[in-house]
Amino acid sequence: MSDTTEPWHQLWATFSVKDHCPPGAFVAEVLLYDKLLIPVVPTEEDGLSPEDADAEWDRWLAAGWDPARQAEVTPILGDSAELIPWTSALQGEWKARMESGFAAARRNGYFESGTVLQRFAPAMARAVVAVSQYRSVADLERAGIRRRRPETTLPAGSLLAVLGHELLLPDDPGQNELDVLGRAVAESQKDEYRNRRRALFQWQQKFLSSGAITDATSIRAALREMTNLVDQLKTATAAQKKWKFAKRFFSFLGIAAKGVALGGGPPLTIVGGSAGVVASLGTFVVDQLSPSGPAEDSAIPAATLVLDAQGSLGVEH
Repeated sequence: MSDTTEPWHQLWATFSVKDHCPPGAFVAEVLLYDKLLIPVVPTEEDGLSPEDADAEWDRWLAAGWDPARQAEVTPILGDSAELIPWTSALQGEWKARMESGFAAARRNGYFESGTVLQRFAPAMARAVVAVSQYRSVADLERAGIRRRRPETTLPAGSLLAVLGHELLLPDDPGQNELDVLGRAVAESQKDEYRNRRRALFQWQQKFLSSGAITDATSIRAALREMTNLVDQLKTATAAQKKWKFAKRFFSFLGIAAKGVALGGGPPLTIVGGSAGVVASLGTFVVDQLSPSGPAEDSAIPAATLVLDAQGSLGVEH
């Protein structure tokens, strides 16, 4: 992933050969990225002989990469993903990178497989390796990163990995995870959602260095800020509902008052006048819709995206 100041239009994410295995695979990622680049087990359609295709399937099984689950999960992604056959040529490229002496590669070979796939992204997109060994603040702290000084650097993808898994994964074990993935895909393909996702990309950059690097402290700060923004939007949404009810109520009240006057019934009195009450409620709602403290232009649309995604998936935080 190149310098954050470089112009780009979309954000694509690359994965490893095992990222489909965990529960909730790709639910958060399909909401957070424009496209997912996923390495898949190669088949005869990719030029393998039947014997070689069977051998590759068995190799994935032996490695614990569960190709049957991958075959079940990836079709649900549809146009949200591009499936890249993990052929012998790509395996050779991965091996060469692993043997080249890169410190990062020695630490995490799965991350390096995501790096190999970055070149499959188009010129209009920035590609980020979404492979991350840290998917929550608890993961960061269990690794002891919180206590290390100076800060341990982490790849940019770690930020959205933690954000997505902390805020966008349903915690209801009764939900069918494939159904949840289908709902996430449907939400992610809405035009309005896609437009606001760009705001999320802009917002997250203030927690990254110019070299697309982050750290545990920055990730915790990003999660805290986004959680606060989403909570404020929830409050504002509740206030809007009260406001709509109040407008209907006072509209009815005005009609009722006219009816009483025409019918010669008893006078209808509102302390302070209905207009004054409506104005007070309106001020309350406007106050609620304005998050406390300054927020850059991208922050509110980004938080709205998270809130909408939570609503579509039935996520409660």
